[in-house]
Formats: sequence, C-alpha cells, structure tokens
Amino acid sequence: MEPLHKFVNYFITMFVIIDPVGVIPIFISITYGVSRKFKKLIAFRAFILSCVIVILFSFFGKGIIQLFSIDLNAFKVAGGIVLFILSLEMLFASDKPTKITREEKEEIREQILEEQGIWVVPLSIPALTGPVTMSSIIIFTSQENNFLYKLYIPIASVLTLIIAYYFMIFADKMIQKLGKAGINALSRIMGIILLSISIKVCISGVKELWKI
Repeated sequence: MEPLHKFVNYFITMFVIIDPVGVIPIFISITYGVSRKFKKLIAFRAFILSCVIVILFSFFGKGIIQLFSIDLNAFKVAGGIVLFILSLEMLFASDKPTKITREEKEEIREQILEEQGIWVVPLSIPALTGPVTMSSIIIFTSQENNFLYKLYIPIASVLTLIIAYYFMIFADKMIQKLGKAGINALSRIMGIILLSISIKVCISGVKELWKI
C-alpha cells in the first residue's frame, strides 16, 4: 500500500499546485472571440509544452537551474510579473465596435494570438507550469531516493495536466451559459483575483531574495 499511498499524496499535491480549475477563467479570457477549433489547438499546444516542462524539470530541473545560475525566487518574481501584466489585460480589456463579420473577427483575433504565442505565455507558463510548480518538482524529486517514487511526480503532474486540458476544452460550455456580459464580468473578477495572486507571488519571491 505504500507505493499507492505515495502516488496519491503526490497526485493531490500536484493537483493543488497546478490548479487545473484555476486555468479555466484564464483560458476563457485569452481565447474569447476565436473559433472552437483554434481553442482546442491552443489548449493542446499548452498541454504538450507543459508536459515537456514537467518531464524536463523532473529529471534535469536542478541541473538547469544550476547551469544558468537562476535563483528560484527570482524565477518566482518573474512569474509574478507575467501574471500581473495578464491580470491588468483581463481587468481593462474591452471590445471596440466594428463593422466586420464574426468570422473575420475570429480570423483577426486568431492571427494575433498565433503571433503572440499565448499557449507558451501565459497559458503554459506561468498558468499551468509556473515557478511554484517547477520549484516544487525540483524539491520533490531531490528528496526522493527511490527511482519509482521519483517517477510518481511527473506522472502525477501529467495526469493533472490532462485534467486541465479537458477543463479548457469544455470551457466553451461555460461561455454558452454565461454569455458575453457574464464572460466580461468573470474576466474582470478573475483579473482582480489574479492581480492579488501576482502581487503575493512577487512579494514572496522578493522576501526570499533579500531575506526580509
């Protein structure tokens, strides 16, 4: 029962850290106004990239940090700044009235999102695999001497990312129920929450950097 208990513990821990539920409002906000096909593509790309990051940090995370002489707390501050910028966009975003069709709007929006590579930042990093996730993976794998138990960490993380992927895929159902006004309201509410989280993450990183 020990291996099963260990795996369940890691799965619950990574589920809480990655927070697949928390990515839903972010995904809805940044993909609003594009086709369902494009949303699925973005969700899939973010999922694949996040899985690669999880696997890389599970086996080479400590080496990567040491190679580039990166302080995990500095990484945390950087992730907090990215979240801060995203939260401001969510808070102050507005749709300007235009005389183009819905299909043309979707095409323009998709082109912009494609150029911005939103499945990388902010969807994969830091929404799905932020500095907290990366540092946690490094810490957990470093403290495990049993190779099997080390494998539990990336497996539990990937399973959580699969759940997050399906949450993003079915986010459209929420849009249909909430409508445009509801999505705008949700976006702003989540923007405020995300703003608070980003400030907290930055303060935490700064405190650790300067030992305040």
